[in-house]
Parts: sequence; C-alpha cells; structure tokens
Amino acid sequence: MAIDTFKWKTMGNPKHTDSTNVNEAGFGDGYVQISSSGINNASESWDLTYTGTINEIKDVRNFLNSHVIKSFKWKNPYGEEKLYRVVNKSIESEFVSGEVVSLSFKFIQSYAP
Repeated sequence: MAIDTFKWKTMGNPKHTDSTNVNEAGFGDGYVQISSSGINNASESWDLTYTGTINEIKDVRNFLNSHVIKSFKWKNPYGEEKLYRVVNKSIESEFVSGEVVSLSFKFIQSYAP
C-alpha cells in the first residue's frame, strides 16, 4: 500500500504543539504520581496555511479532505518526515480577493497508514 505525500509548501507562520498523554493522580499532601499512557503517548500537531488561486487550492483541498482518516507523509518545518492526518473539521477557506484563497488546516501526527 503506497502512502501519499503532502507535496505543497505551507505558508505563513506554522504553529507547532507537542502533546504528551499521561495518567496523573494527585494526593492531598501535594504528591503527584505520573505515568505514561500508551505506547505512542507523545504526538505533535501543526496549524498550517496555504494561499493560492482557486484552481491551485482545489488540489490541496481535495488532498486534505481525502486524508482525514487516511495517513500521509509530510516533512515538517523541523525537517522531519513523519506520518500525519488532517484533523476533522479543521479545513477552512478564506476568500482574500477575487481568485485568491487562503486555506487553513491542522495536521496531527499519526502512527499507522
């Protein structure tokens, strides 16, 4: 099974968030017990933007909509190629002027194709 690659260059200022999934139990004396939750307990997400003409945006938008549940490869701004998927309901279009559209979306790290 071939894995698709997000080939477009993002624009603007990409925003990155690291998240760690932990179990935490606090006790009355101030002691907190923390443990990791699951095998892949650390993940990252990216808020991204792509701006172009309506015709250019169509291809990007089609790719994004087809990868909400299907993973793809993307090289993030740190230069790391990893698997991601598009966060559901994160794709937004803003019509800047005439034929120019700014598309914003969010990627979240994925661990399986």
